[in-house]
Amino acid sequence: MSELATQPVLSEPVDGALTSAATSARIGRYRVIRQLGEGAMGTVMLAHDPELQREVAVKVLRDGGKRESFVARFRNEMRAAARFHHPNVVIVHDAGMCPTLGPYVVYEYVPGRNLRMLLEVGPLTPKEAIRIARGVGAALDALHSIGIVHRDIKPDNILLGPEGAVKLTDLGIARVPDATLTRDGQFLGTPAYAPPEAITKGEYSTRGDVYSLASVMFEALTGTRPFPGDDAVQVSYAVVHERTPSPSTLCPTLSARVDEVFAMGLSRRPGERPPSAGAFVALLVTALRDPTPGPRGRPWRPRVSTMLLAGLALLALIMGVYRLTRTDAVTNPVVPVPSVTPTAPSRPRPRPLRAVHRAPPR
Repeated sequence: MSELATQPVLSEPVDGALTSAATSARIGRYRVIRQLGEGAMGTVMLAHDPELQREVAVKVLRDGGKRESFVARFRNEMRAAARFHHPNVVIVHDAGMCPTLGPYVVYEYVPGRNLRMLLEVGPLTPKEAIRIARGVGAALDALHSIGIVHRDIKPDNILLGPEGAVKLTDLGIARVPDATLTRDGQFLGTPAYAPPEAITKGEYSTRGDVYSLASVMFEALTGTRPFPGDDAVQVSYAVVHERTPSPSTLCPTLSARVDEVFAMGLSRRPGERPPSAGAFVALLVTALRDPTPGPRGRPWRPRVSTMLLAGLALLALIMGVYRLTRTDAVTNPVVPVPSVTPTAPSRPRPRPLRAVHRAPPR
């Protein structure tokens, strides 16, 4: 698990048992160092494993600790997760039952931050979004290949470790969206990333994970969730009934092809979504790299091939004009006319006077 904060997130304890456990600094064999974060499904603690001399993240689940059906399902899920190893999935080290707290899971501790913390600064660049989407997509495809449906894809469960590591955590824990978990009649979370069929029917599938991944990437690129809001009931209604907005309406630099990809990924009908997380990521990467603008997209930028063809056409036009000029010069030569310098008109010279000899009269 990634460190969510250097100080405890809650100003008030979640419950007395957890506060007691944190104070006594023991959950099972693990010595608690501090609280890392708190969510609708439970509380995460940074702890030390004295047997293996390493830091771990211990998540204590809030719901279902007393129900036998929940405990049995939890154990089966954790056994499957513990046998699974993938570079983009946080390793499950251990799981157990605390007499006072209920079930807990021990994860690999990933120093760094999660995607939620990164999005608080602002939306991601396409390059950053592609890197994270590829990591999460690879993790989901690997999990789905062995029959594990994550069911709780959200920015808080995407860890960003050192050297660009992208790791998915909270495997197989969330059977229901956060909106179904209540405390004193108040919602602890929103179903903003849950697929419609999970909200209406409680159905989860691999294509449900694809929907959740699309919701996360929608927020990563635009800075807002597809259906924002703090009221869980209103958000649930919007997810089930309202039309998903186009990303380009929120971020004009995104193209029409990006809109098309999210229209598929966030479809209310599971069969219309991409068949796998990897397929969705491949479509998204292609769309983000396509310069074609959307209705409100970025200015058109020609491809290199288009610019090359335009340059060749211009060169051909120039050569054609040049050859035409040369041909006309050969067939119709121009004879130069010598220039004549005009001179002032000359006046006629007067004729010399001649003596007229007349014959004498007879």
